[in-house]
Amino acid sequence: MPALSKEFQKRLFGQVEELKGNLIKDTAKIITYETVSGGKTDEEREKFNREIGRLLDYLKNLASRLGLVYRDLDGIVSVIEQPGTGDEKGLGIPLHIDVVPATGEWKYPPFSGTVADGIIWGRGAQDDKGPFMACLYALVALKKMGLSFHRPVHIIMGRGEEVGEWSDVQYFIKKESAPAFSFTPDAAFPVINGEKGIMNLKINSEWEPEEGGGDLQFLSLSAGVRTNVVPDLATVTFAAKDKERAMAELARELSTFAANNKEVRFSGPEVCESRPPEADCLKVTFHGKSAHGSLPQEGHNAILDALLFLSNHTSVPQPCRAYMDFLYRVCSPLFGEGLDIAIEHHFVGKTTVNLGICNINKKEGRAQVNIRPTLGLACKEVARRAIALLKKESAKTGVRMYVEESKDWGREALFVDPEENAFFISSLQEAYQCVTGREPKLQAIGGTTFAKAYPNCVSYGPVDYTEEKELAHMTDEHVVIAHHVRNAKIYAAAMALLVMDIRQ
Repeated sequence: MPALSKEFQKRLFGQVEELKGNLIKDTAKIITYETVSGGKTDEEREKFNREIGRLLDYLKNLASRLGLVYRDLDGIVSVIEQPGTGDEKGLGIPLHIDVVPATGEWKYPPFSGTVADGIIWGRGAQDDKGPFMACLYALVALKKMGLSFHRPVHIIMGRGEEVGEWSDVQYFIKKESAPAFSFTPDAAFPVINGEKGIMNLKINSEWEPEEGGGDLQFLSLSAGVRTNVVPDLATVTFAAKDKERAMAELARELSTFAANNKEVRFSGPEVCESRPPEADCLKVTFHGKSAHGSLPQEGHNAILDALLFLSNHTSVPQPCRAYMDFLYRVCSPLFGEGLDIAIEHHFVGKTTVNLGICNINKKEGRAQVNIRPTLGLACKEVARRAIALLKKESAKTGVRMYVEESKDWGREALFVDPEENAFFISSLQEAYQCVTGREPKLQAIGGTTFAKAYPNCVSYGPVDYTEEKELAHMTDEHVVIAHHVRNAKIYAAAMALLVMDIRQ
């Protein structure tokens, strides 16, 4: 028999509907704060700190208006919470308020928070600012019903999740101890109790500079903004001794290449700023499709197209071509065959590989590969196999290629046993089912979330693949308002089951 009566559901969901206008307004508002983490320049880092500060000031005032408690723990992590009446540990909701950069052409400006056509548009609408607001207003809906919270609820706001920085949300545990159970609204419904691991391999190479033949000289390949994003642009530059002749020849080569590789898209060649002084500079841009790095098969990697073209091009010095060819061979099989890590787990799924960042010039190459090892494949084992593979390739080609050493290779795959956590998992399942009417299946994902940061933690929403697509890290990220309200109802029902004495 369901623990949430039909009458309780009617009252609770009616309360969420009454809050709908404020939910939309405040979600659109927090999207306007450009909290893009991982800046490489002082200016970018200063802007991030400024925008995070502005956003936290806004959320502090909002929490006060909503009757919730806002706390800042030593300037490291901020929490919005509802205290409980009992002595028991409560529900933690770790999530993040930083976002990835907004690349590509957007229908609406990515930080405008535009509301149009029944949709809230902008970077963070799905990942994680929209879910944050859905959880916040779920909590407010329960408060407005005047019921007692037996356990506390803590919404814990990380500031660097998109660049792999978890020390802030983990600081909450250090200061306050871990909640009894937690969910992070950073993946999909119904319940994600399994996650692949995550690690970044840095595959580097150096060689003695040498000149290629002909009118063209390869200068650089530059692509990627984050390892956990499938790159949609890759820029290649050449020095040209005879600009007109070189441009015509390069155009013919690109046309033939694209004809033999039907998914390839490019623009150029075009003239760019001259370097070196004695030659003109030509630029070619390869165009792919961005996607989350845990789902490389959902995108199209522009770096791989550029590598395939360049690894057979006479303008590229032979040692550089050997490095490019190796990168293409080990990274183009998206499920790990090239790195000898093609392993599949019956619940968690296949290992995946995404070449996220690549910078190559005439004397060295630097590449960062985002790998999601499945359950049963340790990060250290992935590194061991990659190191062995590069040693073998170096010996064969005579070109030094190596994996950059790391003290911490990554985060291991996760599985939360539904039998050992029956009350917690079944409560999340019931909340989902009572709102959607759909079967609350347990699932695994390739993404890594804060579920790995807390004990007894799973991912729970915000995307429901039966109704919508995953748009995290993509252009035109958005949330349909009807889905946003649906999520708030699910979170409210889950909180009621987990922290209130309402079971019949």
